[in-house]
Amino acid sequence: MKKLMAVAATAAAVVVGGLPFATAAQAAQVPTRFLQSVTLRAKPTTSSTALGVIPKGTVLSMTDIGYVFGGTYTACGATENVWYPATWHGVKGWVVAACET
Repeated sequence: MKKLMAVAATAAAVVVGGLPFATAAQAAQVPTRFLQSVTLRAKPTTSSTALGVIPKGTVLSMTDIGYVFGGTYTACGATENVWYPATWHGVKGWVVAACET
């Protein structure tokens, strides 16, 4: 989460409906490795439908801007509420931010 949050903090985001989104010119893809297996969710909350499990060590290219503050979770030794949009095997959803490096 630290890497993506640091990059996101340096760029100006467009806010739509209270959620930050990047313009095409601002968005960048950041290779992200997961510290443990994470569940891809339909919405940024742990009670949302599970769409799949992304295995520990998987590297995804994720957008550096576009995180949302969703449901609170405890994962990878942290309690947070930051979620990132992710696509895994063509399925779009949300993953916890605490488990990315």
